[in-house]
Amino acid sequence: MRTRCLVKLSVTGLSLWFVSAAANASVQQLEADLQARLAGDGASMAIGQLVEEANSYVAEDVAITYANGDLLSIARYRVQGNYAAPNSITLDGLSISEVGMNTPVLSVGELVLMEPEAAVPALETFKAEGSVLKALNARDITFRLEGSMAEELAAELDSKALAGYLSIDSLDLEAVSSAAVGLMAMQGISGELNDLETGISATLALADMRLEALEGLDHPGEERLEHGELNGFSLIGEEWSVLLENAWVKGNSYIGEAGFSGAEFDLGELIHLVPPAEREELQAINRVLTGGTGRLSAEGQSQSQWREEGGCHRLTSEGFLNLSGAGSLEFSMDLPVSLPKGATLEQATQNPALFEAATLHGGNVVVAYADEGMLPRIATEMAAQEGISEEQAISEAWAQARQLGPLLGPQVTKLMVGMVDIMAGKAQSLTVNVALPDPFMLNQFILNPMSSSERLTFTFELK
Repeated sequence: MRTRCLVKLSVTGLSLWFVSAAANASVQQLEADLQARLAGDGASMAIGQLVEEANSYVAEDVAITYANGDLLSIARYRVQGNYAAPNSITLDGLSISEVGMNTPVLSVGELVLMEPEAAVPALETFKAEGSVLKALNARDITFRLEGSMAEELAAELDSKALAGYLSIDSLDLEAVSSAAVGLMAMQGISGELNDLETGISATLALADMRLEALEGLDHPGEERLEHGELNGFSLIGEEWSVLLENAWVKGNSYIGEAGFSGAEFDLGELIHLVPPAEREELQAINRVLTGGTGRLSAEGQSQSQWREEGGCHRLTSEGFLNLSGAGSLEFSMDLPVSLPKGATLEQATQNPALFEAATLHGGNVVVAYADEGMLPRIATEMAAQEGISEEQAISEAWAQARQLGPLLGPQVTKLMVGMVDIMAGKAQSLTVNVALPDPFMLNQFILNPMSSSERLTFTFELK
């Protein structure tokens, strides 16, 4: 009996020794991996302590000083789960400081990587072809425009000196690769941007932004997005502001929805931010769009969808754009479409060449413009620039529209004359209905719209 107990105690002790040795080995491996993958050659690393916790391995007070003097600090680096195949990595108190700077250029309160490829991933793994970042969550992020980071951003913005900061309360990423982003969500974005060369300063705020199922990044022109949205954007300077309450997009260029609301611009004050040589043209645009008030509000939306009806597809679309105090534009279209032989609807919506090779079988496009003062103000601006009366400017516009008749055709000429009628105050709105022939090749219209327009039937209504 005593012998059996001694054997059991020996086995238990041996098991504990193996567990302890394995844990110690993992902690030592963590130190070695941090040195190899985060520090690298030419850098020195110091660690406050290495500890094993319940199913996790921790390095505390990690400080890596690189050859150029930059410092990477991590208050707590924690590997959760099996060291060889971790469930997650958590970095608390991450900061990067450049030599000579009093504050970190980047700080992150907490960063969590889910199911990483290694306990200490090398940056090269995220850049490798086929690499996928499964999930990343970061909190309390602050970028400071100092040192090399400010220099790089200033170079991209063609400025000599920038200062300021950008803070993000939370950032979530899922299924990120070179070809797609499953999810990117940010909340609580704020910051300040100061151009030290021009003296222009602005405060930035964005309540939240979200992108879902963004695909086709490896094929330019074929990108598609299941859903994207931002809310509560503002950029405010000393005497100017740009505001956007909400903007959203779904799908791609052919199927989907996009729109924005609550857009407001201080055009009159924004003019003073551009070089003096460019201000005169912008002041003319301001007078035309706002009547000199300097304030412009806008909203818009468009929606397109495909339907299949007995082997033939139908493309329908509608939308609007409102510029408060200037004018509004509404459009709708209903087009029967047959795709190139062998092409599917999914292929056509992802490949612009296939869509442009489609054949239209009649259909209608309706465009309605309602003026709120923009076109008459164009006449006023033309007269002021040419030193003539408004009546003379409008007469010249009528004459030019008719002179272009042989080149543009009678249909387009009628459209131009109708717009001049609104400039003259003879009408306030113009609705154009365009009937398409059957068949009608879309790519031919794209290549030579003036020639193809003769096959279209226009109906005009002035009010």
